[in-house]
Amino acid sequence: MIKQRFIDSMQHLHRDALAGSVAGIMAVPLTVGICLMSDYPVMTGLYTVIFATIISYLAYLVRPGNYVGTPGVAAGLAPALALGVSVFGMENMPFVIFLTAIFQMIVWRYKLEKYILKLVPHYLVEGLLAGVGLKIALKFLPFLYDIQHETDEWLNLERELILILSAVSFVMFVLLYKYYQKKMPALPYIVIMTTGFGLTFFMPLPLLTIEDVPFKLVLPLPHFGSLSGSEAVWLIAKMVGYAMMLGTIDVIEQVMSNVAIVKLDPLKRKCDSNNSLLAIWVANMGATFFGGMTNLDGLAKSTTNAVAGAITKTSNLFTALVLILVVFFPEILAYTPEYALGIIMVYSGWKMIANIAHVRAEGRYALILAGVCGFLVFEFGIFEGLLLVLFGHAIIQYIFMRRLGKSTKQVWATFRIAIREKKLAQLMDLEDVLTEDQIPVLTKWLAAMNKHDIKLIKELYTKGAVFTPAFSSNIHYNIDEIEDYYKYLFSHEGVYLKKLDLHMQKHGAIRINSGHYGIGWIHEGKDESHVLRFCMVVEKNKIVTHHTSTLPTGDVPLNKWLGARDPKHPEFII
Repeated sequence: MIKQRFIDSMQHLHRDALAGSVAGIMAVPLTVGICLMSDYPVMTGLYTVIFATIISYLAYLVRPGNYVGTPGVAAGLAPALALGVSVFGMENMPFVIFLTAIFQMIVWRYKLEKYILKLVPHYLVEGLLAGVGLKIALKFLPFLYDIQHETDEWLNLERELILILSAVSFVMFVLLYKYYQKKMPALPYIVIMTTGFGLTFFMPLPLLTIEDVPFKLVLPLPHFGSLSGSEAVWLIAKMVGYAMMLGTIDVIEQVMSNVAIVKLDPLKRKCDSNNSLLAIWVANMGATFFGGMTNLDGLAKSTTNAVAGAITKTSNLFTALVLILVVFFPEILAYTPEYALGIIMVYSGWKMIANIAHVRAEGRYALILAGVCGFLVFEFGIFEGLLLVLFGHAIIQYIFMRRLGKSTKQVWATFRIAIREKKLAQLMDLEDVLTEDQIPVLTKWLAAMNKHDIKLIKELYTKGAVFTPAFSSNIHYNIDEIEDYYKYLFSHEGVYLKKLDLHMQKHGAIRINSGHYGIGWIHEGKDESHVLRFCMVVEKNKIVTHHTSTLPTGDVPLNKWLGARDPKHPEFII
């Protein structure tokens, strides 16, 4: 298999070379910004990305995880790394990251990532990243108005010029990103960096200061200095706790990134998240021998790599080649103006904050909890903020289930069942979804469908509801006819639903949900699935009208769904 993957990669060498080079150009300013946020030397960050991309390619030959992802230092971990440098000192960070790699190796070896994902709901991760994004945006905001020559008057002519330049450049960056993110996602980065580089010859601009850190191999051992034995033990205990936090966030981000990277894959190949973790912990462990940082397949670079035409991980080698050139010619970075890097990092931080909007479809509770998580992370730090919100989430769930009449023993049993479940949905959350009034009816219906509970489904419809299903020639005009249809549907083995996209409207007391979802079941031992359009009219938390239909352009199985703008399935038919 290794030989065959190598042969396959050589067949697409031209496309992978171009894509990897473009991703490498984009990776330069992102790596610089994340290093500054992490209080790490920029050169160390570049060494880390070079090493991680090489390991990613080798892991692809042995055990492929995803096929078009590009690894690099993670923006989401930047404040956590800065905290580690502050608490443990830079001299101890290689040992801390070595512990992180060991933790990730254990997670990989025993496939524990699924349990971590259940203990930390994905909407809390979105909240966590929003808090980190705010930290990043505020950290680099001063870059947009810094000047070379300070005067007693803050708003002098030089600062006015910088503010105007930053504002115009920021608008240009956002517009370029908006219109070219699906065709040439690296374009805004290239334009901003090259424009900034050119302007340094015509006007006074604050430039980046890049510390020259030679590549040197050293064993990742702890440094205790003059600490006593008990103090050293306590320090190691804090390092272990910190490493587990760092490793957990790294694992969650990688698994979540894989979900998006699969959609970017031009060949729609399946992703093995556990194999992706193999590449991460090996790269992290190897990086500790030269003082490197943590890594994962970042969405920004992976999107650029995929859109630029990558087919295999061979593209990562060309990303590494671009960064090697920057390492050998660091004067390229010395002419990078601060305002250009500030625009890229402030916008990156804003994107992390804006992603919390995706949680709205999960209901009010999830959105509030994600917002609280973001605030706590921003105010107290990643580790403390995440622990506080998880503790609060656990208490709320406990109180809620006790209110449902469950004993403490039953609550604990429900928790154990949730941990053993193969599906990512937590049963504790499912209880919440199916009974709380503020949770959207569509979310309740999806949860009840995947639980195969007809009683719960019936409670979501009015007695005179009208249901026009895609797989029936009849229109069902009351709750009894609707119940009969669901009994027929669940006679199929392993029926499941997956929400694909959703549009929500509100007209007074009436809510209208429309979009696409996937439905599937097992037929003769094989997975059979369909993409359906739907419209659901809800009044007073009950479904009044429900309509579903197959696509007029032809039946599409779930694994082939590419969205409404797929050229093979055009938007309009005659």
